[in-house]
Amino acid sequence: MADSGYTQILIYALNYADRMLEEVPYLRYSTERSLGYLWRLRNPAERAVVVTSEPVDPYTLEYHFRDVFGFDDRTAASARDRLTLLTPASHRVRPLDDLVLADDGLVRALRDAAGTTARAEIVHFMASDSLDELARQTGAELDEGPVRLAARWGSKAGSKEILLRAGVPVPRGGAGLLRGEQEVAAAVADLTAALDRPRHVLVKLSASTWAASVGNVLVDCEKYAATGDLLGSAEVVRMPAREFRRELAAGGAIVEEFLEDVTSSPSGQGHIAADGTVRVVSSHDQVLSGGQYWGCRYPAGERWRPVLTDAVARTGAVLAEVGHRGSFGVDFVIAGERGPLAVEINLRKVGPSHVLRYAEALVGREADADGTLRRPDGQPVAYVHGRILDPEALGRLDPETAVERLRDLDLLYRRDRGEGVALHVLGALKTCGFVEITALAATPETAERYSEAARTALLRPAWPDR
Repeated sequence: MADSGYTQILIYALNYADRMLEEVPYLRYSTERSLGYLWRLRNPAERAVVVTSEPVDPYTLEYHFRDVFGFDDRTAASARDRLTLLTPASHRVRPLDDLVLADDGLVRALRDAAGTTARAEIVHFMASDSLDELARQTGAELDEGPVRLAARWGSKAGSKEILLRAGVPVPRGGAGLLRGEQEVAAAVADLTAALDRPRHVLVKLSASTWAASVGNVLVDCEKYAATGDLLGSAEVVRMPAREFRRELAAGGAIVEEFLEDVTSSPSGQGHIAADGTVRVVSSHDQVLSGGQYWGCRYPAGERWRPVLTDAVARTGAVLAEVGHRGSFGVDFVIAGERGPLAVEINLRKVGPSHVLRYAEALVGREADADGTLRRPDGQPVAYVHGRILDPEALGRLDPETAVERLRDLDLLYRRDRGEGVALHVLGALKTCGFVEITALAATPETAERYSEAARTALLRPAWPDR
């Protein structure tokens, strides 16, 4: 008979296009981000099942229990007893949720785990057909909305429609779904007919499975007008022409102006409860590299924070009306004097979401209703998150070596002073030369200093044996 507790089944699956998973191998190890949710195991009534693409290093788990969560011996032992770690038998380059659903033994294990407590929930990164089916087969709830809503309103066309309905400022360009180069050409012509026509436009594949700008094509308007060759006029395109045309015909695209004078790219995160209540969770200034998320700073700049919060709240209200429940994020750009322009809605746990989860675990409390994260003594917290990709330097480190190197330099987060560094995705060190760093302190400047010191220490060419 099921007890009265709760089981969280953590499946941090990145259900992106196969090309992204093949070209960015460390995404396979991003499933380790779900370890941040094990902070809930401080509650003895809760159980957890973590499914990762690769087995979790035992030291990585202990690091989370001791250094990230601050568990004592008794709490750590209890947490281990209530935790199950699982990995699919297949190691194909496929989204984790697809591999789980195809593994009958794993599905049975999850069904059994879901039946041990009165309530079980699949905590996942983004909606997918496989997770909808997995929830049906295991009897567990989903903490994010169904895939039909995420696919519709999390697409580029759907999200722009939501933003326009919410009255949130956006770059010029319509929300209509364009299929084929002829329709794209007409949309580009409309944008370039104005006196203040843009120098470039973005053609954005609409499907929500395209992320990190991989499905975007940056087109030189003047060259396109002279040649009529869409892809031949592209300054940035990240896939073969044949593949782009196939995706354009299958899922469509939108066209919007490309903003040349972007000075920053903040984001806001929200959550819609089962009753439709919208909560603004946080806002960050994102760090982008080549149009891709590469880190964030919290909180977002004071000047624009109220504008971001209002835009996220209004966006959430429209999303609630169309039926979405769960997480959502809104990405913005600051372009000259035009202020924040919303460029995308993501109906998933966006990049900064797991960073906030780790920060909450480190300080030992969740962010307040106003989106401010504070230490137990009431002191507001700032943090800086970043990724490091350096196969030559990081490929020599295992999780224990990386963590203990920072411990030796007194850089790891310490609760007695409320500042320091935490590491994420440790499993990607040796295989991919990749790791994530989050540095916390009372001020952004101090957090930056911790982050840079940790980065320098990890990338140091040689280190004496311990």
